[in-house]
Amino acid sequence: MILNFSTLSESKKYSVMSNTIFPRPIAWITTEDDGVVNLAPFSYFSPLSSQPPLVIVSIAKKEDTQEFKDTFANILKNRVCTINLAHKELLQDLINTSEDLPKEVSECEKFGIKTKSILDDFPPMVADAKCALFCEFVKTVELSNRYEPLILEIKYVYVDDKNIDEKNHIHLENIGRVGMEFLVDAARVH
Repeated sequence: MILNFSTLSESKKYSVMSNTIFPRPIAWITTEDDGVVNLAPFSYFSPLSSQPPLVIVSIAKKEDTQEFKDTFANILKNRVCTINLAHKELLQDLINTSEDLPKEVSECEKFGIKTKSILDDFPPMVADAKCALFCEFVKTVELSNRYEPLILEIKYVYVDDKNIDEKNHIHLENIGRVGMEFLVDAARVH
């Protein structure tokens, strides 16, 4: 099911956001540039507002060079990204994609992660993800350290039909980050 946020009420946007972005899940971000699909996880990720529907992702510069990471540069250049929410069956893929690769190497190709394009104007999503947020860049927030948060507006949300019940409640088991550990949160949220 694809939910078009331009057609939803503020209360429905809030409901969808609070039922998909919980508790501190990993933002597994897909970007694309020059035909290369980039996929990388970021743990500083949170909802920011439901009207407009905004999220914030903080991306650190590379430690060795202080250059922007590929995900950050791709979002600034192309103004869109897809945030995949991973579940326990995708944990090893999520960990693998944290490896720092050259810009011209796709994590999806290197680690055999299948993607699917479901919206023409956005990067593909991880094919096995049960939820993905299709976002447009709004602005950055300049900090005095090596982190630079990005504010993104959710335009569409994909939720696998098996994860929405007859009352349109969304049920996900997102991988979250607690300290140095990953955990899978099994929660029924209404």
